[in-house]
Amino acid sequence: MAVGDVHGMYDKLKTLMRRIKFDPAMDTLIFLGDIIDRGPESLQCFDYVMHLQRKYPESVILLLGNHERHMLNYFDALAKAKDELDVRLLNRTSEWLVYGGDKTLPQLQKLGPKALQHRLDYARNLPLYYRSGNFFFCHAGVDPEASLEQQQEKDLIWIREKFYNNYHGKETVVVGHTPIQNLQYMFKDIVWDMYPVIRPNNIILCDTGACLEGGRLSCIDVITKYVWQ
Repeated sequence: MAVGDVHGMYDKLKTLMRRIKFDPAMDTLIFLGDIIDRGPESLQCFDYVMHLQRKYPESVILLLGNHERHMLNYFDALAKAKDELDVRLLNRTSEWLVYGGDKTLPQLQKLGPKALQHRLDYARNLPLYYRSGNFFFCHAGVDPEASLEQQQEKDLIWIREKFYNNYHGKETVVVGHTPIQNLQYMFKDIVWDMYPVIRPNNIILCDTGACLEGGRLSCIDVITKYVWQ
């Protein structure tokens, strides 16, 4: 079962989990990354998934998304800041703060140093992908010119059009990253009904825009194709 980008939507996350009725003895639940940013309750979402994964490490997988990477890059740069001027410059130029981190940073700043470092260390060790049977789970997609064993982080958390248009591998790649609302210009054959999109070239798109107006948070059983929202 794969969950699309949560993006700080804690109420939608809790509602989804109630509807899934997750059974760790029977299910494998994969969060495809981007738990944080844009929505109002990123820290609550991150902590919820982190604690769930630690409680059921064999049954819950949390993958690194580009927003978690942005967060880590910000705090790495902050640690290197020599003075207040460096901090102000970082806050003015950080891509993370432009793309939703401005919602997350104030929540993290309320944590004590140890509590913050605890979460950063956890995020830093998140896997980039998860494989099970004929399925390959990652945040964004894969470089279709490289084997699945040779994928680079930048593609696994950032790639878009090249993957969507040119992947023709045998394994089904399950991703989040781009809300399906933003892909209408690419795929003219799709009926946009706010459900995960299953493409004929073995791609499942799971980001149904949880943080967007009218968007939903989705979980799909990749075997049966049943969807919870």
